[in-house]
Amino acid sequence: MKKWLLITGLLILPGCSSQQEQEQAQPGEDTRRYAHGVSIIENSVLWSEKSDEQRKHGWNHDIYKKEIGQSEVETLVSNPEAQEPVSASSTEESIIITYEDGYDTDRNVSQRYKLYDYNWQLLKEGTLLEGGHSGHVDSTDTHHVIFWSNDWVNGGGVNDLGSGKEVFVSTISNEGELLHEIQLSEENVRDSWPMVAASDDNALLVWQQFNDEATKAALHFAIYDPETNALTVAPSELLPQVDFYIYSVSYVQATEQYVVAAQTEKGGILLLLSKDGERIDQIDAPDLVREADPAIQDNTLIFPQMPSSYFTVQVSDDQLQLQPSEELDVDWGTSGTTGMFLDAQNVYFATLNKEGLEEIFVEID
Repeated sequence: MKKWLLITGLLILPGCSSQQEQEQAQPGEDTRRYAHGVSIIENSVLWSEKSDEQRKHGWNHDIYKKEIGQSEVETLVSNPEAQEPVSASSTEESIIITYEDGYDTDRNVSQRYKLYDYNWQLLKEGTLLEGGHSGHVDSTDTHHVIFWSNDWVNGGGVNDLGSGKEVFVSTISNEGELLHEIQLSEENVRDSWPMVAASDDNALLVWQQFNDEATKAALHFAIYDPETNALTVAPSELLPQVDFYIYSVSYVQATEQYVVAAQTEKGGILLLLSKDGERIDQIDAPDLVREADPAIQDNTLIFPQMPSSYFTVQVSDDQLQLQPSEELDVDWGTSGTTGMFLDAQNVYFATLNKEGLEEIFVEID
């Protein structure tokens, strides 16, 4: 029998597709102003959130870290302005975090990164570009790959907030040195919200490109080799229309394949891609949660489902196999969710909403 446990507001705080579900996935209030971006490295959860004091003022976030199953919270990065959304990854040699930073910049924000050892001692830090933002990171066996956006175009999108203008991919060494950088965007386009998933030796890059009216986005992708700094699959369209920000990319080590999840006006869609970017399978799926990544173990992926469920997908024989959804008495946040298997029967999720970080422990059959 399925069991779940919810823990709310850890220490930082006091204590088929329907129109209603779509409104929940794209909330009228921008909850990113309270907490935005969450990652898991081994047993450590990292997220960006306002402290109690910061909630009295504007858009200010620090980056926090805690261990799964423990209550103590450590402040990892604290500066004026906002450091969000945090994204983290690791190789066997080092851990990297990247985030958009409003502190000490001439261009409103800058995309920055910090490199740590496995004792969380800072080794190196750097700025990719002033004006950069919305970066996400994943790591091959030997390189860290940061996919990020630059500049901003006002108007259109969710709540008419606008979008990024162009996307770049950067390769960082295990010593924290910037090795390579490529701009993927052509002139006069609106490319934004770049997502990345890495295999042992390459990375899948996925991003949204606004149409001329800035009312819908096409999902684009490319395959990147950080060793040679080459796009082995050139940028091209993956899906013609997706909901803004509601998509994710994952690498399934057991099958050496990528899974892309995206929300459309008809519901969720899952795509199975080879490491070379070949489309292998595509299936319909339940409604997805904005800015949410699945928990993965072997060939099993567990996705958060709007508004308060999860569904399981098996990758087998070059096919995606969807299992029935399971209900939880939890409302997923829309400003960052990620998960991991603790063992074969227990899954942990961290989700962010207006109240901050919530931890969910689920026992699966």
